[in-house]
Amino acid sequence: MTRRFRVALHRAKGGYVACVADLPGCAARGSTEVEALECARAAIRAHLALAEAIAGEAALVELEIAP
Repeated sequence: MTRRFRVALHRAKGGYVACVADLPGCAARGSTEVEALECARAAIRAHLALAEAIAGEAALVELEIAP
């Protein structure tokens, strides 16, 4: 099954950062735009594999944070 993900590509010092908009916290870095996007592809695969592996083990907790 093919899925599509929106990726924001940012120029950063020494290269590029690709942030996956649909997967918060999923990002990759590369020295070129192409390298950053290829690394993002690998990061997406890893993110999805981990999410699938722990799906049945998830526990919801509520945290309260004082200002």
